[in-house]
Amino acid sequence: MLCAHTRLLAAALLSFCATAHAQHVSLWAGGGLGTFLSGGSGVGDPNAHRMAGAGVSLAGDRLELRALKGTLERPRGIPVNAGDDDFDYVGFDALITRRATGLPLDVAVGAARYEEVYHLGYPHRDLGGRTFVHRWGPHASALRSLGVGRFGRVWVETDLHYAPYRPRQLVLFLDIGIGVRL
Repeated sequence: MLCAHTRLLAAALLSFCATAHAQHVSLWAGGGLGTFLSGGSGVGDPNAHRMAGAGVSLAGDRLELRALKGTLERPRGIPVNAGDDDFDYVGFDALITRRATGLPLDVAVGAARYEEVYHLGYPHRDLGGRTFVHRWGPHASALRSLGVGRFGRVWVETDLHYAPYRPRQLVLFLDIGIGVRL
């Protein structure tokens, strides 16, 4: 599920942390539901969401830098003239842990590059081809993870993503997953 861009971002993150004295390295994958709060099919039409990522913790496990990749399958409710049924993204964020804030959840803020396929000539008319359109937008996350055994982790996460397309899309994800923390 990890594409070349995500692997490159994860490799850069890990090489940075080799000199920054990372406390832990984590890899995880999971899935759940996603729904459009605006710019899509609406809250009443949740779709399947998958995500994966890598992260490194710094500053005594108070900060974690994460690279992530996800896709939301959306068979209905896509914008008019869009030729893609997926809402794909690759991004990064900085996670502040419970250890740093004293909150019951970890919180993260970051940015992601969203990808959609549009018919050539969008939005005016279809000129017989398709093109990828990429847009950067912010996202915020709240999550909780628990250790299982020596290296295992289970987690639950909710994310709010803003993709500045036409129409603008605000998407909410709720995921669960597993991972390893070394």
